[in-house]
Amino acid sequence: RAQKAPLVVKADGLAAGKGVVICSTTDEAVQTAEDMFAGRFGNAGDLVVVEEFLEGEEASFIAMVDGRTVLPLATSQDHKRLRDGDAGPNTGGMGAYSPLPWAPAGLVSEVVDTVAQPVIDELADRGTPFVGLLYAGLALTPDGVKVIEFNARFGDPETQAVLPLLDSPLGQVLAAAAGGDLSRGPRLVWRSGAAVAVVLAAEGYPGTPTVRDRIDGLAAAEALPDVHILHAGTTIEDDTLVSAGGRVLSVVGLGEDLTEARTNAYAGIELVELRGSSYRTDIARDAAEADSSAASDMAPDADAAPEPDVQVDPLPESTSEAELS
Repeated sequence: RAQKAPLVVKADGLAAGKGVVICSTTDEAVQTAEDMFAGRFGNAGDLVVVEEFLEGEEASFIAMVDGRTVLPLATSQDHKRLRDGDAGPNTGGMGAYSPLPWAPAGLVSEVVDTVAQPVIDELADRGTPFVGLLYAGLALTPDGVKVIEFNARFGDPETQAVLPLLDSPLGQVLAAAAGGDLSRGPRLVWRSGAAVAVVLAAEGYPGTPTVRDRIDGLAAAEALPDVHILHAGTTIEDDTLVSAGGRVLSVVGLGEDLTEARTNAYAGIELVELRGSSYRTDIARDAAEADSSAASDMAPDADAAPEPDVQVDPLPESTSEAELS
């Protein structure tokens, strides 16, 4: 109770991405912790962590690691709250976009140097080298980059927006990391443009979702140009596609910029039919509007070469052989 609100209360165990509650008052934080101890998230709430609330934009950092080398992917941002305007309860993620046009120059290099590489070096020095995917959830605060969380996996739903922009053979890069030498894999080549992923959630999510409802309209959605559908909580019953979880599927739109990618993603999700389902209508909206405003204020210069940091933050400019390193 001596801590200053707002506070972040977390169930320490696995809670499907929903075990984090931002509390605006100390009394709310105490009640939330008591609810977790009482079984709100099952065994995940046997231990509860109380943390300071970090002010600032959030960003997701995903990197491939071979035990010593950190190879970052494109930057991204997800939207955790259930409803538009970051309202409603926390979820596992209602959508994401990549890259981040608002990211400060040098962000990726800074995160590698001050966050990811020190962690990987320490693990190696302890005799427990880390090989695989390192995910860092970040807050870009007035006091600098702060780490919210680490995960040893691709981020969800950020990955749905990042990987469509990757032109390199992913399997070969992962194999090189698993073999302990990323330098033996192909360079990371990124396509130009942007990607937006919008999650379709079942009725009742993030509580107990309604399942086994028929899903229609996928063929029409996938027939649209630059629209792809990724399944999550779906299954087949009697030759019919039905819902089988809270976050049912993601509709991914690609475009030359975030505005076009958003248009494509929402054109696709509007064709999907699932009784009682919902989705946010503001995924990447603020970033797209800010990006459009910035572009309109800048005079194009076809001969200008990007600075080195701009090439990796938030996404390489080249459409052929740009490399994140």
